[in-house]
Amino acid sequence: MTPRYFGEYILGEYLGGGLYTKVYKAHSSRPAPRYGNPVAIKILRWQGNFWEQRRLIKQFEREAAIAMQLHHPNLVRVYNVGRFFRHYAIIMEYVPGQNLKQYLYEKEKLPLQTLLNICYQAGQGLAHIHDNFIVHKDVKPDNILVSRDFKIVKMTDFGIAKLPHRLLSKDIFPKGGTVTKYGTISYVAPEQQAGNAEFRSDIYSFGVTIDEVITAKLEVPDKNHEDYFARIDLRSQRKNQGRQPIMAADLPIPEGLAQLIRKATHPEPVLRYQTMHELLHELQAFI
Repeated sequence: MTPRYFGEYILGEYLGGGLYTKVYKAHSSRPAPRYGNPVAIKILRWQGNFWEQRRLIKQFEREAAIAMQLHHPNLVRVYNVGRFFRHYAIIMEYVPGQNLKQYLYEKEKLPLQTLLNICYQAGQGLAHIHDNFIVHKDVKPDNILVSRDFKIVKMTDFGIAKLPHRLLSKDIFPKGGTVTKYGTISYVAPEQQAGNAEFRSDIYSFGVTIDEVITAKLEVPDKNHEDYFARIDLRSQRKNQGRQPIMAADLPIPEGLAQLIRKATHPEPVLRYQTMHELLHELQAFI
């Protein structure tokens, strides 16, 4: 394979990607590289006609511009964006691990304290995003990176975020839910589905994320052999049919924690937590 250079960095291991992007681990041979070593490089994949490509480029540069202004230990740091030969790329912090969704698919179960600590750290990153008057709009396990020792937790991906000057306007980029093998888990609040995302919409998505994380990964005596789908599918169907309020409702968790998830995911924004700081204050009591 011919080496591909992006500035002083050369692409290495493929880390993952989506419909329009690919992410690679990259290294520099310089003794003191500008952005450290290693880094992650997200590359925009060319698709569609000229106007569709223009839209993708604009969205890609917008994502980088949002992330570059945010500095918090629970957010992936974005260093730069630019065009290298024919490719548009974002250079960002490398997190040694994988996204939280990938951990959920693994059969290993974890203590409640470990799961809540991961969620709490991710929530601190989300609170900082809100403090900067930005609505993330895509809060879900796929967009939370976690190190193998669970000590590093960072939120990422501002591809469809809502900016301060657009808080009162209709969304440009609405977002759908995530489909499992049999049922559906939707992280999207009702008002966001209608194109009117706000801070409390992210709180709803964060509540669904906590619910899914606990349901998929909680250590339960005699049931730690269950895989992700065995844990999620029937519970998600019951929730979607209104037969149980949250997926974790029948698991051995404190009632106060179950109430926290119910409040965070209430269909009516006015009946949810009104700020992430309020939610985190109550979540901290269980850690």
